[in-house]
Amino acid sequence: MANYHCAIRTNYFHVKNPELFRQFMARVYGADGAVELWEELDTNSQTTFAFGSNGGISGLRNTAEDTSEAADESAYDEFVCGLQQHIQENDAVIILESGREKLCYLVGTAEIITCTSYDHLDISDLAQRHAAAMLGNPAWQTKLDY
Repeated sequence: MANYHCAIRTNYFHVKNPELFRQFMARVYGADGAVELWEELDTNSQTTFAFGSNGGISGLRNTAEDTSEAADESAYDEFVCGLQQHIQENDAVIILESGREKLCYLVGTAEIITCTSYDHLDISDLAQRHAAAMLGNPAWQTKLDY
């Protein structure tokens, strides 16, 4: 069995309170090491943030000093819920993920997170639906993973 390898990266986005957001991100842990946090000023000199990791986000620790990692899938849900509390009302975080497991699976996803909602896009699903529309055959399907 092969290992899944991926990288994630977000857009730059605005948060309600930069210091509280930095404290929140200090609690986030990745699947394959550290989660990097970047800051940049926008055109109005407001601080924006982005983050990324080699490997996905795994979850949220109880404190920044805590080194334990949750063993269940709810840890990622806690991260998303926590992230939503920091996003400004008029902004969104887009987490792009690109990954692979040998050449059997090639993954491209986008998670769109606002302070009130969440959606997930998969490039394979989008491509298959688009091809079906181009063919004029909504029932058309193909095998993308093998």
